[in-house]
Formats: sequence, structure tokens, C-alpha cells
Amino acid sequence: MSIFSRLPVTFSLISACVMVYVGVALAGTPATPWNVGLMAQPGAVLERGALIPALVAGGEQWRLVTSMFLHSGFIHLGFNMLALYFLGSFAESTFGRGRFFALYLLSGLSGGIAYLYIGGFNSLAVGASGAIFGLLGAILGFSMRQGTFSWQNPIIRQLLILLAINLYIGFSIPNISNTAHIGGLIGGATLGFLIAPTLYARKNSKAAAPILTVLGVEVVLVGVWLFVIA
Repeated sequence: MSIFSRLPVTFSLISACVMVYVGVALAGTPATPWNVGLMAQPGAVLERGALIPALVAGGEQWRLVTSMFLHSGFIHLGFNMLALYFLGSFAESTFGRGRFFALYLLSGLSGGIAYLYIGGFNSLAVGASGAIFGLLGAILGFSMRQGTFSWQNPIIRQLLILLAINLYIGFSIPNISNTAHIGGLIGGATLGFLIAPTLYARKNSKAAAPILTVLGVEVVLVGVWLFVIA
């Protein structure tokens, strides 16, 4: 069995992000030559799908989804896809395809929602980082529920070190939204914690309950932001 058939969701998500990236570069011509757009995405095109709270407040809630498949430049895309491959390989094998896909999307939404509440109202945010931090959070949350969360656990230790390094980089370098990263991390950890006791459930309703619970909370949070805060 090939690695592609073992990890279809991980490679599908990577493929989607790469295809969107190439599409944005091509859509930028002739204002931005496609070869230039492959290194740094044309801003005018990127803004059409980026997460901008002011536009979300104006009715463009779909930006919470589209923004997680966009990246600002080749380095941004490369680092995120590398992280998605390594974390996705572990998470997809652990949680299964359906749960993993839901985990990725809900973590990305969680990161986007955090940005709505704490990010700049007119600022732009793009990237899969919130969803990827969510994968890391899900593994940590799952291990807490399973009783395997310990510094002595080599996998947990490596993930905690990786988390600390990435948060430090996020706080040290301008234009990196740790708000979305932490939001995705919390969303993923919550879902991972809730999924643990249902991982081998045979009833679809029991297996879907954690996903629907987190989705419901996210819908409420978006509603509160739209109708009370924005």
C-alpha cells in the first residue's frame, strides 16, 4: 500500500493548498507575472479570499474557510505543508480519515474565529497554520484524555518543544498571527479530548457527537461576534 493511499486526506489537503497557491499566482497576471506570484502571491488576488474581519462582518463569512487554503508566499506554503505532512501523517492514522478531516476544518475555523475576536478588524490573515496547530492540539488533548500526556512520553515531549518554538517564532516575527495559532490549538485540543472515548464507537451518532459539539460552539461564537461585537 502506497503512502498516498494510506493518507488520502493529508495528501488531498496538501494538494488543495498547492493548487490554490498556483491558481492565485496565475490569476495575478498580467499585473503580477506568474513566476513572481509563485514566490509572493499577488495581494489583490489574495485579498479576495483572505480572512478580513470587516468583510466577514459585512456578510462574507465564507472567508473563514477560504482563508485557510491561501498562503502569502512560497516559504509560508512550504513550511505549512511540511508541518501538515508530518502532523497529518500521525493524526490521520490515529483519528481516522473522517475525524481527521473534521478536525482539520474545525481547527482552522477555531483559529479564524479567534482572529475575529482578537485580530485587527481591517487586517488580512491567510494560511493553514490555525488548522495545523489544531492537529498538534488534538494529539495533546487526546493524550490527556487517554492518560498518556507526560514529559516522559517522547512524542508528547517533542510536540511540546515544537509548540514552544513555533509560538516563540510567532511572537518574535511581525505579520504572524499567534492569535489564530492559539485559537486553532485550543479548538483542536478540545476536539481531540472529546474524540478520545468515542474513537472506536460503532454508533455513528456517538462518533459524530464531539464534532457536532465543537461545530455548534463555533457557530455560536461566530453569531455572537457578528450580532453583538462586530
